[in-house]
Amino acid sequence: MLVSSNSSLQPTMLRLTATSVTVTGGHQLLGGKLSSDSPFFLCDCRTLETKPLTEEQEPSGQTSDKILAVAFSSSGKYCAVTDDRKRLILFQAEPSWEKISVRFVSRRCTAIAFSPCESRILVADKSGDVYSFLVDTPLEEGHLELGHLSMLLDVVVTPDGRFVITCDRDEKIRVSLSEAPHIIQSFCLGHTEFVSQLLVLPGSDNLLLSGSGDGTLRLWRYDSGEEIHCWTLSDVPRLGHDREVKMFAVSKLTSSPDVEHVAVLCDSVSGIFLFSVSSDFHLAHPQYISLPYVPLDVDFESSTSLWVLADEKESPVELYGLTDGVWQPAPQDKFMKRLAETIQDNWEGLEESKSSENKFSGLYKTLCDNMASYMVKKEARLQAEKRKFTSLQSDSALKAPKI
Repeated sequence: MLVSSNSSLQPTMLRLTATSVTVTGGHQLLGGKLSSDSPFFLCDCRTLETKPLTEEQEPSGQTSDKILAVAFSSSGKYCAVTDDRKRLILFQAEPSWEKISVRFVSRRCTAIAFSPCESRILVADKSGDVYSFLVDTPLEEGHLELGHLSMLLDVVVTPDGRFVITCDRDEKIRVSLSEAPHIIQSFCLGHTEFVSQLLVLPGSDNLLLSGSGDGTLRLWRYDSGEEIHCWTLSDVPRLGHDREVKMFAVSKLTSSPDVEHVAVLCDSVSGIFLFSVSSDFHLAHPQYISLPYVPLDVDFESSTSLWVLADEKESPVELYGLTDGVWQPAPQDKFMKRLAETIQDNWEGLEESKSSENKFSGLYKTLCDNMASYMVKKEARLQAEKRKFTSLQSDSALKAPKI
């Protein structure tokens, strides 16, 4: 399906490979071939087949076709999407964009990942389960691989395919054997709030970078669960009004193709945190790019090229380049300008869909003073018993014989 002028696109997620780009928003996916003059591909989830939901599954009686997660395979050949109607949609991006299949998942999904060999799609959902779907058999149902006791927020597979790593709302990072997910290799424990993002750094050191609602980045050796280092994002020098932000929930972690740089986004923070990666895979030389808006997503095209998806219709896509070790705004090429124009032509109500509330606010732990509540109820019970005893004494006095 090619882009038409009456389509609607609310950009929220950006993904890049060596040859392809996709922008998703609302119920639509926009795909294109980098540096190509070929028309853009557009898929509208509202036009796809649906599976009827019972009233028990959907108490409100209402559903949307909003895209919840998107991922490319390692080679960029495949792209997978999940949406609010519990569909798993598989696309082929190479040699040209086309829809392959539509399957259904058990619960609404929070994250999605391909295995390194591109044979499986792993889907994490809100109930804490991970299901795998085979790429080569697009009509086959998913297989349950593993489960947590709380909502999953991200899932990744190590480059060698040995481990599946998951993180959840209860601050846990679990490392499981890929071929036998019921066997847990390790837990990476240390975050004090929900773990929202995972990023495996390729190499022989088995390093994992995680981001959390506690405002920290933590580096781990995932095979042993050892924490190597912790960065507090609020300590990175920043400019602008976002100094008032107190909770730094990490909403995106991404690295350049050569893993020399890492970009970090935080929810409700109008800027980008950038780090360089040393030869021993440690983060260093932090830089903060202050922006006049809260970026929706970022992704690297190369080690010196960073794309930024903005919530500004006048300039929905921006480019930053690395010059003399500093990231700075860079001019857009012909393809990027054409992509921006296509997004603008298919823009619908982004300002109306925006919310001032932190999208992770519901995941933070809330303090509950059970003892205070217990003491109030106990005092009420004692007072009730005292009144009952007093009433019984009065009745006894009235009924007593007079001498």
